[in-house]
Amino acid sequence: MKNNNKNLVVLSILFTSSNILYSITESNGHVVFWTSSGTQKLKGTKKITSTSITNSIRYIIQKIQSLGGKYVYLKMRGFNKNKRSVTKQLKQSTLKILLISNQLFYPHNGCKLSKARRV
Repeated sequence: MKNNNKNLVVLSILFTSSNILYSITESNGHVVFWTSSGTQKLKGTKKITSTSITNSIRYIIQKIQSLGGKYVYLKMRGFNKNKRSVTKQLKQSTLKILLISNQLFYPHNGCKLSKARRV
């Protein structure tokens, strides 16, 4: 399947503990649009609720369609229980998801702590 680079959009979603960041980039890496739960006038723990995520995804889908994007490459980073709902909403839209990339950076023991100073 061959598609034009003009129709391909990369949607990067970063789930942090207190916010969710969304960025839409072209296939060459130039950022076209970005938003977060905080920029949509949500404060505190309301930023990471499922309703705020659904509203943000609807807004992003409208933005991608207004930019002329038809194909989406989805990159997700971080931990959140609502990742499945994000992919489900994108699948229900008219956009076609080409690839889903899920990056989890979880330490499997981490760095060794430095010795405590004895006085």
